[in-house]
Amino acid sequence: MEGVVEDMWTPYKRLYNIFQLTIMNSNEVVSDLELCLKKYKQIFTNFLRNPPKSEKNRAHLRNALVEGIMLAGQTRKVELSQDLIDEAIIISDMFDLDEIFALELLCTAQRQQIHHPGLPRGLVAVLLYYDGRKALACTLRDMFQAVSGVSWSTELPSEITALINNYSQNLVEDSNILGRLLELIGDMDIEKEILLLTKNRAFGSKKHQNQVLALYEDTRKALAMAMFHWSAQRGLSKNMAIRLLQYLANVKTTDANGNLDDVTLILLMALLYAYDTSVLLIADCDSPHTSRLPILSDPEYAKGLYEAIYAQSAWQTPQLDAIIKYSFGLTLASLRQAPSELQANAGAIINRDEQLIDEALAANVFSFFYRQLLEKNVVYSTEFIYRRLHLLITDFIDFMHAKVSELRGRADETARTVISFQNEGLEPPPNLDVNFELLMLCVAKLYGDKRATITLCNEYWGPTDTSAINGFTNQVQNTSRAISLFKFIRLASELLPQTLFKSYLKMIAGLTRTEFAARCAFNLLKNSQNLSASYAVSWDHFFNALNNYFNNMRTDYDTSLYNPGDSIYRSRSMPRNMTPRETEHMVAVMGIMQAVADNDEISRIMICEQANWQTPQVLLGLVSCSTPVMLKGEILFTLAALSKSKETARTIWFHLEESQIIPTIPIMSKAYPEFSLAEEIDQNESRLETYKLSRGVLQLLYTLMTTHMPRNLGSGPRQPGFDPYLKFVVDSIVLKFYSRAYKDPAEKWEVGAKCLKLMYYLLASYRPKASDFLEKREENPYPGYHIMLQLQVKSDMLRLLLRIIEEARERLDDYNQFNGKELLEECALYALLLLEVALAKQNAFFEAHATANCSILLPGLNRMLLDLNPRSHCPDYVINIIKFVTYNSWLPRHTLAAIKILSAVTMLPDVITQILNMYAQGSTEKMEIRQRFVECLEMEVRRGPQQDDGLIDNFAHDQFGFAIDANLNESEIEVDLDALEHRKPPRIELQIKEAIVHLFELNLSQQLPNFVYFLLGIDVIRDFMANEKQQLGLDVNCSCMNSLVLLLERHLEQQRHSEEYCEHTAHIVERIYHLFHGLCANRRTSEPILRYFRLTCNDFLVRHLSAMPFRQHTEDHVLHAMSHLMNCVAIEIKLAATHGQTTRFHLLCDILLAVNSETQRNGHCMPQEMGNNLLTPPTVNYFGVDILPGRIMLQKTSMGLHVNRLLDCLKLETQTLTQPPLEFFDEPLIAKLLVDCEAKMNVGRAGMINVHKLHDILHDELRHVQSTIASGQRKAIIDEITLLLQHAIQLNCVRMQRYATYSFMTAWCRLVQVLFSMMPDSLLPVSVRKQHMIDIIEKILMKVEPTQPLIKISIQVTETVLNLLANLRCCYYQLEDQRSLEEHGSVVCLSDMPNATDSGQKNSSQKAMGNINSSECNSSNLRFILKRLIDWIMTSEVKSQKMSINLYAAFLNCLRIVKRLRSEEQIEYHETFLARSEHYKTYGNLQPGLNEEAHQKEMAAEIISGIGEKLIDTICQHAITGHDVCSMLALCCLDVISELRAISTLCDIVTTRGYLNLILESLAKSNEMLRDVLKPTPNSLRPLFVYESHMAFLCQMSQTYVGASLVLGAKTLGVLSNMSIYDMQPDLKASELERHEPDDFLPAIDARFRSILLPALSLCNCLIDSLGSGNNSASLQVLNFMISHIDMIESILRAATPFMNLGHLQQLAAITNLFARTTTHDVVELQSDLLDNNDLDMSNRLSRLQQLMIVVFGRFTINEATICRMLHQERPNPNLPDLTEDEKSQHVRYFLDIASNLSIYCRNAVTSTVKDGMSSKYLLTTMVSDVRPLSGSTDSKKLTVVMQTILNQLKGSIAYFLSQKSIADNLLQQRASLPNITFGPSGKQNYLELSQRHNEKRNELTLSVFIAEQNLYLLWLHLDFYFRNAVIYSQENRNSINESLLDPENMSVLNASQDEITQLKQMVISTFNETFCTQLITASEGYSIKGKNFNASLMRRVKALVQFAPPS
Repeated sequence: MEGVVEDMWTPYKRLYNIFQLTIMNSNEVVSDLELCLKKYKQIFTNFLRNPPKSEKNRAHLRNALVEGIMLAGQTRKVELSQDLIDEAIIISDMFDLDEIFALELLCTAQRQQIHHPGLPRGLVAVLLYYDGRKALACTLRDMFQAVSGVSWSTELPSEITALINNYSQNLVEDSNILGRLLELIGDMDIEKEILLLTKNRAFGSKKHQNQVLALYEDTRKALAMAMFHWSAQRGLSKNMAIRLLQYLANVKTTDANGNLDDVTLILLMALLYAYDTSVLLIADCDSPHTSRLPILSDPEYAKGLYEAIYAQSAWQTPQLDAIIKYSFGLTLASLRQAPSELQANAGAIINRDEQLIDEALAANVFSFFYRQLLEKNVVYSTEFIYRRLHLLITDFIDFMHAKVSELRGRADETARTVISFQNEGLEPPPNLDVNFELLMLCVAKLYGDKRATITLCNEYWGPTDTSAINGFTNQVQNTSRAISLFKFIRLASELLPQTLFKSYLKMIAGLTRTEFAARCAFNLLKNSQNLSASYAVSWDHFFNALNNYFNNMRTDYDTSLYNPGDSIYRSRSMPRNMTPRETEHMVAVMGIMQAVADNDEISRIMICEQANWQTPQVLLGLVSCSTPVMLKGEILFTLAALSKSKETARTIWFHLEESQIIPTIPIMSKAYPEFSLAEEIDQNESRLETYKLSRGVLQLLYTLMTTHMPRNLGSGPRQPGFDPYLKFVVDSIVLKFYSRAYKDPAEKWEVGAKCLKLMYYLLASYRPKASDFLEKREENPYPGYHIMLQLQVKSDMLRLLLRIIEEARERLDDYNQFNGKELLEECALYALLLLEVALAKQNAFFEAHATANCSILLPGLNRMLLDLNPRSHCPDYVINIIKFVTYNSWLPRHTLAAIKILSAVTMLPDVITQILNMYAQGSTEKMEIRQRFVECLEMEVRRGPQQDDGLIDNFAHDQFGFAIDANLNESEIEVDLDALEHRKPPRIELQIKEAIVHLFELNLSQQLPNFVYFLLGIDVIRDFMANEKQQLGLDVNCSCMNSLVLLLERHLEQQRHSEEYCEHTAHIVERIYHLFHGLCANRRTSEPILRYFRLTCNDFLVRHLSAMPFRQHTEDHVLHAMSHLMNCVAIEIKLAATHGQTTRFHLLCDILLAVNSETQRNGHCMPQEMGNNLLTPPTVNYFGVDILPGRIMLQKTSMGLHVNRLLDCLKLETQTLTQPPLEFFDEPLIAKLLVDCEAKMNVGRAGMINVHKLHDILHDELRHVQSTIASGQRKAIIDEITLLLQHAIQLNCVRMQRYATYSFMTAWCRLVQVLFSMMPDSLLPVSVRKQHMIDIIEKILMKVEPTQPLIKISIQVTETVLNLLANLRCCYYQLEDQRSLEEHGSVVCLSDMPNATDSGQKNSSQKAMGNINSSECNSSNLRFILKRLIDWIMTSEVKSQKMSINLYAAFLNCLRIVKRLRSEEQIEYHETFLARSEHYKTYGNLQPGLNEEAHQKEMAAEIISGIGEKLIDTICQHAITGHDVCSMLALCCLDVISELRAISTLCDIVTTRGYLNLILESLAKSNEMLRDVLKPTPNSLRPLFVYESHMAFLCQMSQTYVGASLVLGAKTLGVLSNMSIYDMQPDLKASELERHEPDDFLPAIDARFRSILLPALSLCNCLIDSLGSGNNSASLQVLNFMISHIDMIESILRAATPFMNLGHLQQLAAITNLFARTTTHDVVELQSDLLDNNDLDMSNRLSRLQQLMIVVFGRFTINEATICRMLHQERPNPNLPDLTEDEKSQHVRYFLDIASNLSIYCRNAVTSTVKDGMSSKYLLTTMVSDVRPLSGSTDSKKLTVVMQTILNQLKGSIAYFLSQKSIADNLLQQRASLPNITFGPSGKQNYLELSQRHNEKRNELTLSVFIAEQNLYLLWLHLDFYFRNAVIYSQENRNSINESLLDPENMSVLNASQDEITQLKQMVISTFNETFCTQLITASEGYSIKGKNFNASLMRRVKALVQFAPPS
């Protein structure tokens, strides 16, 4: 409060808001009110007196241009502009106001300018000035109203009441505030104020002028009401009452129309209450204020007032003198009946009561009552003014019953005089006494006026005995007052003369406002002769007269309806025309009939069904006769009242159709004369310019159609339907009413409102059907079809509606009062509602139109609203409609309709942008629109009963567009669906908020700029010009975004204090959260919106997240709201992680992972700038929820993570409904019907049953069979239909609950996944993060059961468990590495701190204990998780493949936690630790990690083995029959289970139960699908992935001897051999050319082929590894597989070169490896078998294959040039990067692999002739037929070329070894020289990198030595053969070795000349020099596989052979 600016507006508004807040929430701000009242006591003391002008302040103000001036809230002087100074001086002069206050007012106006778009600062200051004065006046008014007194009591607490009483009493006694009020009222002259404002140019637009004048009038009225409230509660002192009397005598009391103005009337009522003694009538009144009333406590009061009345001789309005005398006389009369001590105060004047009454009657006081007082709206809107007038009437009747009788006698005399004069044809004299007639008219007016809000008429019907008989107990005690009032009714009816007939009937009609009174009146007129023989009026007399009139005036001569008898009205022989007096009397009769029929259904039915009266026939007959138009209109209104019951409506429909007053058939009925209402309206009503007949027929049709619409109306003579009636209304009234002339302009809008109301009902109850568009149909369509059709095309009706809306907008924009304003507003409302309903049903109408294939062209209403307006030549229809939002303060339903129309129109593409463009650039109109949207969102929910129209309520909330159709009315079997669903319509304010949020949601995805983003506060113009990277701007001062946040803040605050739950409020809150989620999810708006939440809204998301779970969290809307909020938080977490906002991420993480969030809940509160806005009360009730005292937390806090507590609010045990037992309906058909009635297209409500559709189908079925069922079964069937509808509603509730649960679970899971997936490593310690994830996983697994009714929940949960387990696996790995780092780090530190040995031992022991406990805890947690996952897998069955996928993936991650995959480098890393820490083993156990891992493996194996074969069966079944992904994951799980050795018989189970055969069948079937994978653009890669998983499982199974044997025995290789996919090798040359293209998402074709081939080769390799190369069966089957696809192998061997791409080298390495391992002794046997079988082609291909292998052996000779060229190949595209180090290393590795494979192949080839492999029958020279591929020349010798190749390979391998040995040693040295490999992650990473590089080099060196060994052996074999044979043949002097001379069985010796032998010897000698031999021995020492002695031995043999070789 200290920061409130002291101007002429802010403190007044602050005071008013605090007072209102205290009244509404009296337990919260009592102290604030007390402080505020004390602070502003001076304001009330000098009430509405402005601080006077000051020359000193004016001088300061003038100097502020240079020197500056101190302003409120500023810490330094502020220099002002000249304009501001001038405006301040003008305001100071104009309002006689202090200059500083004027300046402050202007500064406040500057700040408030945003709330008044288009107004300059000065005009806003004028508005604020008058608004402040009004606020102060209203504060005083409400304060006096809250004062305790005699007229009413408040429910405020005694503390507040005492405060207000004391404060008010002090103001009245000490400050004479009542006198100040009277002085202000007298001084406030609106004419002078207008002149003053006009002179100073303080008026802006007409709207501004009307606003200012309205504020001025409201202020004056508030001052008068303050006086009235005090007078009514405490009375007025004698002096004050006399002063008020004198004021009333001298003031001009009439307005421009000559009527009494409201202020004068209020002051008059204040004076009447000043001496009111009605409190004495209350028997149990013990108020202490009664005795203190001035009239009762002041002995001189009555005398002084009496003298003052007569002392005032001159009155501006003499009628005021009469009513004051009248009321004071009644006061004296009441004092005469008071106790004697009170009578003494009146003294001698107590007997002057009759004198005062007589004088008042002589002054025609009742005429003033009737013509002035009872015409004022304020009488009926102010309850206690109405009650005071009620007492003035009843007191007169009660206290002055003799005077009443006297007036009745005078009335009789007057009647006789009038009749005698009329009989003589003379005018009666003007001075006749008519007081009794006026008294009856006053009673009729006071109680019968429709503006009256309370009903007091029952007091007149107290002592009737007939009420109890007819079902009513006597509601009024039979006191003397009640008896007097009822006697007055009897007195008035006794010997009733004709002159009082109309007045009496009007009085009875006025007193018939309730059902009780209507029943009493009906019985009074029905049994009149029983009560008094002198009664002259009764129902029989009425209807006999009506029959007589009808028989006299009808055009035919059928007198069947004539009922002979005497009549007081006229005789049979009188002319047929009615006299004016008779017409008036008949109008009065119609009035009493309307009153009774309107309020009592039983009386209504009795009037219609009385056979003697023939009411419908007679009344309709009179309409068709030459009856006066006014009477016809009344008759139609009477028929409308009688039609309110279905029984009567059916009868009246029949007679209306029969009467043909609205023609429906071409030939008129003979029973009635020809008559047409259309002609009557056009010819008579239009001439008279009054349209009672039109209004009557509209009312009749509306009542009939809303009550009952028979389906077969008119069947027989014409086509059934209501088209003639609709055509009559449209053609004769609707399309013509706007252009007709009217005496009363208000009647125009009344007619229009009735027309549009009828059309709205017909349209709202219409359901589009395809049959409506058929040209030939049995019956006319429902009338709503024609209205809908007219609104979907360019019709006169649509133009009329738009014209009405436009004119209403123009008239209302002036903010001025005019005659008929309420009716114009009603007419505009129905015009808007028609557009709203038409747009809502447009899609269904278009669908029906398309289904019927109709030729009518429908442009569509939504598009036509965007057309040009011919009057303005602009497309402003939508703007005119949007303008109604600005009238939200008094036209909320218009606002709602306008918003819904806007929402429907904006569903068209780009329309929302077009609407924004309709407003001119820089226009203030759009700013005003935005401000009004803000007001709608911040609109306070009004308390008390809702005042909305019942018709609108019935249809406004039906989202399906289905209302009660007319054809439902006939069967009388409707079911109130709202009652079944226990729904209450939301308040209009909540509907507006919901509609605005819905509008925003619809247009979030529209492109910028658009109108919705403008409303939200986004700077659309700037953002439209901005690029994608520029951040959006948000206007936080006045935008809907700010209001939406404020709504949620208020709701959250209310939930803290109240447990009340409102479904509609919760729904709005849910939609706002959903809107925020949409904004956060939008790429363009997410960051600015989240920044706005974070900075401007005081961390909105954090505070609301801390407050979760909300109250009533089991409700659907609350669950949805929380889910949307969690989605927003998840988005912010992701963005915070993406942008590196660690602090923000940490804050959100603290909230979600807090153990107890009570601190967070209390620590984050609503922002002050939003909570204490001066424009709104501090705690405005935006949702209408009562706030209870005390601060209550939203939920009781419990231990555990906050994110886990959120999960606790879910109730997953949803109820399951069963269909109720049915007797009449078939249960299977009903079940199918429920499915058919599901609304599939509703977003978020999938599967919801359309109850309206089900209702209609069931009732249609009943109608079809109602003629065949027994009469007693009908009710039973209806009850069964009701039961089915209730079941459908319950199903909807259950489905909504399940969907809300699913939404919450989805959001919660998404939040948890994002939180841990995006969490930076540095945010939380790994151990803490791991423990949090374990807690959450355990919570999920305990909370959720696998068998959920909604399977989507289980899927979402398993997905979250999978994500968390994947993150948990990483945490386990990190924690394991970190633990080893910490342990070994402590060891390293111990070496540096010898003095800390003891402490180190102690710490290490503690850590060891901690590790043991942690290990046990982790194992138990993992045991639970693993066991629970297995249970889920076992019980999930095949409900959802997605859930199975998630479960298997989670299970796999859990197993990988137990059994971690480690690379060789990681293993070596740990071994190095152990080696380094060998010296420090005494300090503790350094292997807890290894022990823990072993323990976890044992635990997992124990759990899996405990379940055993059942688990394997389940996994295998999913692997065989499940989804492809599920199958892959299941196979992976089997792999890991196999690795764990948990089930020793796993392979036997898979094989013996047929699963292996099923896998092989699947492989065989996948051949064709795999062929599709190799297409350039395959349909899917899924078959490839499934194939790889199958092969991986087979490989894993083949890792053991048993498994390999089973795989081999299942003919696996036979299946692979039959698969043609392996023969589809892509063109190698083409793939080589394309290998440099950048990688795409889709792998290249050759890469896909390798993905297929390599697993098969790997399987073959695993079989040979497990079974051994000596297993002939395995080798033969592998070789058979290779031979089956020999074309592929030949193609790769032919193209083999070291310069192939990496993939081809890998493929070649795998193929050569298999050939090298299978080329054993059996190959020879296989070749011989082939030769024996004469398969020469295959034999030749095998031989060619051997030669290709040898040729490839020559190509892969190791030398520096080849390797260098391979690693530095030229790139065809220079933009491509060079090979990476990893790629180079892989090239070298594959190159060496191939070389080693080829070397071993050659060795096996030459040693395969004998089984021991130590000798050879064949040599390479014998295998190679053509050495040209080896040498590259045509004249090369075979022996030379072959031996040169071997020697080159030998030398190259040794040379490569030597070149890389130093690099390997250097890497080893670098790794060993690392100072501390435990120093953070970098130390370990360096170690692992160096280890990896060293291992790669070591493998290369090992392969090099291996190649050297094999080639050395080949060299020795060949040298041994040739040199030995050369020695033998040289001794025989042979020139060459002749093959023909050798042993025929030893054909391995080829021709070799002496020169070749010599050349070979020289090559060997040159190679095996001392250096080479040393290098070979050195290489063999550390890297030889067989040992260095083997190579040394071979080298000695080679040297020996060379030494003993024959010389050249």
